Amino acid sequence: MSATPPPECNRCGGIGFVIQEQDGRSRALPCACRETATRPAGVAHLLEAARVPPRYHDCEFGNYDLYDMRNLSLARAKNAAQRYTDEYPSGDLGLLLMGPPGVGKTHLTVAIARRLMLEKGVPCLFCDVQDLLRQLQATFDRQSGMSELDLLQPVLSTEVVVLDDLGGRQFSPWVEETLAHIVTTRYNDKKSTVVTTNYLDDPRNPRTPSLTDRIGPRVRSRLFEMCQLVLVQADDFRCRVKLADHHTARERARPAKEHA
Repeated sequence: MSATPPPECNRCGGIGFVIQEQDGRSRALPCACRETATRPAGVAHLLEAARVPPRYHDCEFGNYDLYDMRNLSLARAKNAAQRYTDEYPSGDLGLLLMGPPGVGKTHLTVAIARRLMLEKGVPCLFCDVQDLLRQLQATFDRQSGMSELDLLQPVLSTEVVVLDDLGGRQFSPWVEETLAHIVTTRYNDKKSTVVTTNYLDDPRNPRTPSLTDRIGPRVRSRLFEMCQLVLVQADDFRCRVKLADHHTARERARPAKEHA
């Protein structure tokens, strides 16, 4: 999966990027040795190796849709994600993107991983938390052929990991213990983690579970220590698209005299 250039480069030492001071801040910039164009087949292979689902292979910052221009939350989220990739690895905080479904949180995390891998040679891994927990439970069956260590090792050791849809699994002591092990290990090893969750700290509806309700207070506390919080508050983009398509279809179905 490595996209790191050979160590012959005297400028970057083979890591693919250099740290420069710009406007009083440290920024990681691609080294000249990485300026050759990347072939599409190589990009697809890189995304597959990082376990990015095929549906998200085209997700980039350039096609992140700011579908509600009046909502500054979307622009702030995109800016925070871009700043994270631009400055990596000068900072030691990851990102926690928090907001309702359908606002582009997963799109931004894949855009982060894509740019880090392609421009900086940083090993990344996309992890759907629900799939991971299901696979870990399957290891309890001795016939599964996989061990818990086999499944967890890439999540614990990869330089940058995306934990997508945190809190989607019903809370239990086992879920809390497993998540605590993952985030604490990565925190102690100073590895950056990018997280998405649909659950808020203080939901408006008192009957709606909070993030703490879904992952436990230990994991919630650790996440806020190791990640910068990015709130993404907007309407569900997928619902808006379906509604627009529905109205368009109705307009097309009207008799010609109704349009006269």
